[in-house]
Amino acid sequence: MSSDAQIGEFYKEQTIFLTGGTGFLGKILIEKLLRQCWDLNKIYVLVRPKKDKSPEERFEELFEYPCFDLIKCKNLSKKVFLISGDCQKPLLGLGVQDADLLKKETTCIIHAAANVKFDQSLKEASQNVRATRDVLELAKQMQNLKVFVHVSTAFSNCVHSHIEERFYTPPMKSENFLALVDDLDDNTLQAITPKLLGDYPNTYIYTKCITEDLVKTCLQVPKAIVRPAIVISTIEEPVAGWVDNLYGVIGIALVAALGILRSMYAKKNNPAPLVPVDYVANCTLAVAWKAHRSGTTTIYNYTGHRKNMLTWGRFMEIVEPACWEVPSKKIVWYFCFKIRENQLWHKICVFFLHTMVAYFVDFVLICVGRPTIAVKNYRRLNKMMDLISYFSIRSWSFEQDNVLELWDQMAKEDKKMFKFSMEDTDWVKYARDSISGARMYLLKETLDTIPKGQKKVKIMFVVHYAVVALFWYLLYKFLIFVASSLCGNF
Repeated sequence: MSSDAQIGEFYKEQTIFLTGGTGFLGKILIEKLLRQCWDLNKIYVLVRPKKDKSPEERFEELFEYPCFDLIKCKNLSKKVFLISGDCQKPLLGLGVQDADLLKKETTCIIHAAANVKFDQSLKEASQNVRATRDVLELAKQMQNLKVFVHVSTAFSNCVHSHIEERFYTPPMKSENFLALVDDLDDNTLQAITPKLLGDYPNTYIYTKCITEDLVKTCLQVPKAIVRPAIVISTIEEPVAGWVDNLYGVIGIALVAALGILRSMYAKKNNPAPLVPVDYVANCTLAVAWKAHRSGTTTIYNYTGHRKNMLTWGRFMEIVEPACWEVPSKKIVWYFCFKIRENQLWHKICVFFLHTMVAYFVDFVLICVGRPTIAVKNYRRLNKMMDLISYFSIRSWSFEQDNVLELWDQMAKEDKKMFKFSMEDTDWVKYARDSISGARMYLLKETLDTIPKGQKKVKIMFVVHYAVVALFWYLLYKFLIFVASSLCGNF
């Protein structure tokens, strides 16, 4: 480790307790720590059972993800240890021995676990608050704890148009909120949820705002809150374009590239605060170092660089060429995606280009004796697009002073090893890498299938414009027929 690498030196011999380690950001945090801070002591990862798989099974599968390929040959995963638990259960569902182990050994906590679904009930979302409370209560008993980092979201206070790097007054104190959730039955809570949310767009954002205030008032050790904006695929490490889920902006770009998604309600000139997951991880690790060094509690709005910010319109402009360069052989139609700023026009397009198409496809499937899939999947897609439209039609400005100051204070070697500045980001290259990565890691298509994809694009081009020409021809003939009928009546 270079003498100039202060961040790497900070993590030497540290024992880290990580929640959310099986998530998108969590995987990159683990990989980065093992590859760059190989002389750390241990990483304890909280893992819950899921989909009929035990924590042990999920933990074993964790290192099969491609993002860990660079460290597999070095056998560094032996420094990562399973802590069986569940953020959705009281006291994190920890066993007595595991809890005692964490209290004794942990020196750094990175709390990145969260239920990020936008359409969850308030009771389900309350686990974001409850789990953070339980992590903080556990942290109070950790005799060697040096720093606590909480990963929030840049939109936790989106009811304000300008978001500063400070704590805001929550809509409700955490203890009152949890008492309310515990006291009311599900139906009553569901009925009053809209009134409780007020101007907050969903239960996820609402609970993240409450959680931040909880972090503020608990625990007397150096703390920090990282607020990343819209997290998307890796830009550099461990490999460019890696992504493990279809949710979010990269998922939208992919289904548009496949010819499935054809309309999005957004304001083209609004900023699109997209941030690479590996830069978020680097920023989070740097923040822990800075919090320990300063001994204070600080908030970091990590939303990209204001001098190199994309708009939604520009993002789709640079994504479209990538769809032609590295097309998938699984495309179902020609790329005809458009951003529409008028909500009524968007809904009309969704009806004709999504809903009507879905019913037609399912009708054909019924005729050939196959199970229907289109209507169900398009309903899910349309619902997802409606949920995220809140963020694509609005604009926020974010204070970034603490993030910029952190970058300026980092040593030259640390800036290489833990890069997160986006001032010089090449968005065109990043868009191409993201589409290639989604193609490879989500669709499981290798590079040698690109020629097949390019051939299919050409076929779909002909089919698409043949259908368009036929539609306009039939419409023209229909209008001529109507006009002739009307003239004949006079």
